[in-house]
Amino acid sequence: MQDQQNEPAPGAGATALDAITRHPHTWGRRGWVAVLVGALYGLLMRVLFGKVWVWAPWLGLSRDDGYVMSLGFVHLTPMVVGAITIYGMRASRPTWTQAAFAPWAATALMMIGAMVTLLEGAICVVLMTPLFLAMASIGGVVMNLVLRNTRLGTLQLGVLAVLPLLVAAFDGPSTAERWQRIDRSVVVEAPPERLWAEIVAARDIRRDEFPRTWIHLIGVPRPVEGIQQMTPHGEVRVSRWERGVHFLGHVTERVEGRRLAWRYEFSPDSFPPGTMDEHVVIGGRYFDLGETRFTLTPLPAGRTRLDIESHFRVTSSFNGYAVAVAEFLGRDFVDGLLALYKRRAETPA
Repeated sequence: MQDQQNEPAPGAGATALDAITRHPHTWGRRGWVAVLVGALYGLLMRVLFGKVWVWAPWLGLSRDDGYVMSLGFVHLTPMVVGAITIYGMRASRPTWTQAAFAPWAATALMMIGAMVTLLEGAICVVLMTPLFLAMASIGGVVMNLVLRNTRLGTLQLGVLAVLPLLVAAFDGPSTAERWQRIDRSVVVEAPPERLWAEIVAARDIRRDEFPRTWIHLIGVPRPVEGIQQMTPHGEVRVSRWERGVHFLGHVTERVEGRRLAWRYEFSPDSFPPGTMDEHVVIGGRYFDLGETRFTLTPLPAGRTRLDIESHFRVTSSFNGYAVAVAEFLGRDFVDGLLALYKRRAETPA
């Protein structure tokens, strides 16, 4: 009783972690067992969604890795992870703070396990963790509400555990496609012809020339070269990135010193194994680039405004989140390109 009287009131400097750990008798071994069970359940779902046959009522048995990006896995699986975690703690009557944040431990273990077992790469884990944490919290809070008002039996829990698979079977793999556009610009203290020369022949890009960006911090290779070449089929832009990444851009418009545009072409070997995760590889099933356009506008005093217009596609069952992430990283990457060309053009030859 004395301990309860001395504990800090909610909002008086207590953190979410404090709320989980300040009651050893309500967390303890039972809590960690619940966290481990939730994490193992999440890993099992990842295996079932990506590596074995999935039942689809209109097709019979089918295997499709697209189910990993389905509503059943991306939304419902972390929610069930959170619900199972709180169900395992039911004897200690979890607080609402515990219900919201204890599932984060299970989700973190699940994501780490997916990387260790090579089920997912680091880029996918980094991009999806915020969404998974949010869904796990929702699942934990809903389960806590259910436990406080009803008696949940083993049968109901079993139905809940297979719900992601059932929903995926009827919902199918990811099919929603959205094309988005990014527009970014910068003013360069150099004339158009100087800037144009750097754009059409961007050779030997050093790591220290490219600014520190989020997209590269999470593991996406950096550009090392982008040059224009003439071929029997027309002009192309040859792009090379770190770790052997390479692809082409077929030029669709060229106005010397003013405009340059191309559409990308990715081959099966554009991204060597290990350079990009399957679910975020450019030109793949879930993400692609369309036309990119550079526009140079002369300004007074020998300056130039450089505009970059870039189009990209996202295909998933959670485009509200996926498009927002792709736009953030896309702007981050384009801003890095603008900074690179500005620095090179403003540096004396």
